[in-house]
Amino acid sequence: MARRPYDNTLRKEAEADTVRRIVAATVDLHAQKGGMATSHADIAERAGVSVATVYKHFPTRETLLPHCIGSVSASAPPLDAAQLLAIRNRKQRLAAFVEALHARYRYFHPWMRWTPRDAPALPALAKFAEAGEKELGTLIRTVLESWAGGPLPQETLTLAKVLLGYPAWQRVESELRDPERAGRAVEQAVQLLISKATTARNKDD
Repeated sequence: MARRPYDNTLRKEAEADTVRRIVAATVDLHAQKGGMATSHADIAERAGVSVATVYKHFPTRETLLPHCIGSVSASAPPLDAAQLLAIRNRKQRLAAFVEALHARYRYFHPWMRWTPRDAPALPALAKFAEAGEKELGTLIRTVLESWAGGPLPQETLTLAKVLLGYPAWQRVESELRDPERAGRAVEQAVQLLISKATTARNKDD
């Protein structure tokens, strides 16, 4: 009688479920206290598995971090340049940009607040943060130059990055205690910045 082939489907499903639980537990813990303050023992306790199981699937923080970043990013509010540029009214476009950007900051805040402390010790996190900053810089240039109708000076773009950056969002929303007021304040500041730059450019022309 021929032997039936071994079916390891259930084992694979169990392994996948274990990985999902470990990643979900890590995401929660990173939101609470950051990556460097989260140990494999913490993760094991939260996920309901042994410490050895966590190490088996993720030997280091660096091997686990990309899975956590992917899990968190998958549910992030969208920030799409094409959709923003499709808005013809430039004031509405800027308002939509600030609203979408602040929504992302609000979503990512539980994890982003630990980045300055953790990134120097976690190259994967530093790389992700650097890529995010670069992508945001490109988006800021695209949206603001569509408002200005042409290139903006580097000084203007640098100041815009400050106004539209995560630390500025933290400060403004914390002090105004109202997301809508915070958004309007940033919009007005950016409008003034661009108006000054375009006025100076027109005088030079």
